[in-house]
Amino acid sequence: LTSHFVDWLIANGYETDNFDRPDVGPNGSFGGKKRIRNEPVIFIHGNGDAALHAQAPLATGWSRSIQYFMEQNYTEGELYATTWGDAWGSGSILDSYSTMHTCSNLLFLRRFIEAVIAYTGAKKIDVIAHSVGVVLARKALKGGALIGTDGNCTLGPPLTARIDTFVGIAGPNYGLCVCQLAQTVPAWCNALDGLYPGYTCQDQARVGSCRDLVNNDPAREAEHVYAMWSDVDEVLLFRGMTWGKPTSRIPGMNGRWVSDRNGHVAMKDLTELRQYEAVVHHSI
Repeated sequence: LTSHFVDWLIANGYETDNFDRPDVGPNGSFGGKKRIRNEPVIFIHGNGDAALHAQAPLATGWSRSIQYFMEQNYTEGELYATTWGDAWGSGSILDSYSTMHTCSNLLFLRRFIEAVIAYTGAKKIDVIAHSVGVVLARKALKGGALIGTDGNCTLGPPLTARIDTFVGIAGPNYGLCVCQLAQTVPAWCNALDGLYPGYTCQDQARVGSCRDLVNNDPAREAEHVYAMWSDVDEVLLFRGMTWGKPTSRIPGMNGRWVSDRNGHVAMKDLTELRQYEAVVHHSI
């Protein structure tokens, strides 16, 4: 984050949120304004990743997307990212044993989104999220209450009216079928705020509490909602299917794009053009 944004955060009650993540280093966050011309974009990474490139080949952050947007005349003041969670070095959803859809993570991201909206003064912003970050971002935007493994919390009223475009990339919105083996990795697969898909991936069974709340909430994440996923995603597995449908689909989405060649990380790193087209031209 720029010193201008950090100073603003301190002056406006966000100092203890530590959005700049100095513990991660210079790649722990990004953003800060001079003058706003384009709708600001917030990038939200997945589990085990970081705001910017931290460790190849998996924790690549949003460096490629941010570079592409800046080549299209976006400025640092219109592009924002922070690092949530602690396991940013591994870059793997399967290597992190911390639960993900927790109150602490959601409140952190919710306050970051609120801070960017207030700081930029923009009427609307765009949000692009990847992997587990998709589910976190959707809940943070829709607001409301949450029962998590780290306690209960209220996120506040919906922010959806302030979001023009939401892009969800390779998100486990309906869980992962591999989590039926949850006893091996109980934290990230737990049924309360993890990725447990239900009692069986073939039936319309109950899913985790956080995703239940998000998927059953009829409110749209934004005016324009898009989803992208891959049939060869090595993390989502089974062609990304849960209950016989793509787990990355978003209820009420305006459009989707499905790759037949990109892996889980490549769906983020190699789709910067489609991300740009979605937020600028509402096309995917």
